[in-house]
Parts: sequence; C-alpha cells; structure tokens
Amino acid sequence: MPELPKTIIICSTSLHEYDRRLQRISGSLSDAGYKVVWISRTKNEAEQQQNEKKVKHLILQTTFKSGPLFYLEFNWRVRKLVKSISADIVCAVDLDTIMGTSWATDIGNTSLIFDAHEIYYEVPELIGKPLKKAIWQWVARKYLPHLKAAYTVNHSLKLHYQKYGLQYEVIRNVPPIKESKTLLPPVPRQNNKVLVYLGVLNAGRGLEIYMAAMTKLPEYRLLIIGEGDLSEELRAKAGNDPAITFTGYLKPTEIFEALSHAAIGLNLLKADSLNYKLSLANKFFDYMHAGLPSINMAYPEYQQIINEHPVGTMLESYDTIDFVNAVTALEDKALYSQLSTTALKAIDLYNWEREEQKLLAFYEQL
Repeated sequence: MPELPKTIIICSTSLHEYDRRLQRISGSLSDAGYKVVWISRTKNEAEQQQNEKKVKHLILQTTFKSGPLFYLEFNWRVRKLVKSISADIVCAVDLDTIMGTSWATDIGNTSLIFDAHEIYYEVPELIGKPLKKAIWQWVARKYLPHLKAAYTVNHSLKLHYQKYGLQYEVIRNVPPIKESKTLLPPVPRQNNKVLVYLGVLNAGRGLEIYMAAMTKLPEYRLLIIGEGDLSEELRAKAGNDPAITFTGYLKPTEIFEALSHAAIGLNLLKADSLNYKLSLANKFFDYMHAGLPSINMAYPEYQQIINEHPVGTMLESYDTIDFVNAVTALEDKALYSQLSTTALKAIDLYNWEREEQKLLAFYEQL
C-alpha cells in the first residue's frame, strides 16, 4: 500500500488572513504532499483564503482577546484541539503557542518542532514589565530544550536561541519571485515622492519619526500599510493631513500593487528592544522585490546584506533629522538608480523559491 501523507499541524496566534509567512510555509508543505492543518485566529470568519482548498484552517476563538488570560485560554484550547487530531508533526509558532502544543504532544510519537520568528520575551511591549518578561523567559527555558527540531528567520535569532541547547535552521521570510515578477511595470519613480511603511503599527517601528518628518519634507507623501496597537493614536495624530494615508490591512495580492506606486521603503526600528535589533523584517524583502531602495537601521542583519548588496541605506541613530537627511540623499538620481537596480538583482538570491527548498529539506529529515 502507498504510504499515507504525513499530517502537520501548525499552531499560531496570528490572523491567518494576513500572515503571509505562514501562508507561504503551509502552502509549500501542502504542495509537497503533506496534509497541513493550520490552527490560528481570524479577523473575519466569513473571509476565505486563496490556499483554503489545500490547507485546512481551524479557527480558534477565545473569550479573552489579550493579556495573560488570553494566552492561557488559547494554549488550553490548542491542547484539546491538537489532541483530537492524529498528526505526525506539530509546529509551535513562537513561544505563545509552545505550552499548549507541548501539553498535547507529551505522550506518543508526534514530533514537536518550533518556528521562531521573533524573541518573544524581548518585544518592546515588555520593556518596563520585568515580571511578564521573566514568565516568558521561564517558558523558553522549560520547553525549548525538549523540542525535536527548530527553525528561525535569520542568523542572529539562530545564535540567540541555540543557547537553549538545540540547533536551529535558518529559513528566511521572503516573497516568491513569481509574486513580484507579476507586477505591472513599475510606475516611473523619477519624480515620485511617496514614502511607504509596510507592517504592524506598534511602538518602536519608526512611525512617530515618519510622521514628524513630513513637516520637513513638504513635497513628500507618507503611505502607511497595516494596523496595530497604535492604529487609533496615529490616525488621531495625523488628523486630516492630506500628506498621510492609512490603508489598513491589505491582502497579500494587494501589497505589491501598492508598493509599485511608492519611491522609498521605510524600516526603522528602535534598539531598546533586542527583538528589533536582531530582526530581519519581511518588509525589507518586500521593498527589495518591488525595486524600492529602503531606509533601515544599521543593525547586524541589515548590515550583512546591504554591505554585500547595496539595496538601501542605513542609519546609526533612530532620529528624525537623520531620517530626513536619508530621504533627501535619495533624491540623488544616480544613487537612487544604483540602489533600485541592485534591489531587483538581489531578488535572485533572496526569494521564497530558494527558501522553500530549505523548508522542505527540514521537514523531510524529521
């Protein structure tokens, strides 16, 4: 008899409509012949996903929406749900799902693996909250050493997590070539003055700098794509300023169309958070695939790539004046053209088609 396909359960607290990284991962695993079940949350239960037919989504609704009670309830429900499914592999995405998946796989032949896309106890929301930070560090010490295998999104996070006694593979979060290559021809950018921020609207991500800089960059417009903890506050601060536009969440199919109308991608992060300092944001690669020069912080992952492939510029300080100077420096047409050309060439190195092969090799050896 032919061998039945292995079943993989992926558990995340993210909204599945907007989690492009897990959409790519689950889709690639399904295309490779695995039976994939993705347990997550949703923004709109009625909304369907493009990969709905090949990846089974189980939406986990909780009574509590945030805070300690949310995490406890979510993990308790995950435990019960995972136990009800016969799976070969369970993948816990970040520390906020590791307890429930561990409780569900403590007995039996199911392999529990870990997908770390950030350092959960080093997020900026925990700055000044030592008790909450200590709890998440305890979770990491208790559960991470006992995993079957693990992967993360960059080399800095790999080095950080390996202190828990397990080797981590690196599988970057980058767009597929087919996604960016299907773009309409880029809008001419010679006189384009649109700055674009793509991502979560949270503290320490440069949003206050971008908005403050607009008074010093009167010819520019700011496009903000995404939602987050600061959504209401930022909209109130912007008021009716015609230079600032909020799009809210965009579907993956809409993002590159929006980027094609911009000139410069924005990616500043405040170093108060180690999670930010060691990050390699997916927006960095989205800008690259759209041919947009980007403005980034001079943190390890960006230094490594930009020093080898100049696809953008870097700032040493998280500062409004330095940011304004970086924007005006990119008005140099020769510099802009060089960075944009390098970005489009770098797509051949940084794309999901390459990372997908590492993902499949990782699961194949389990």
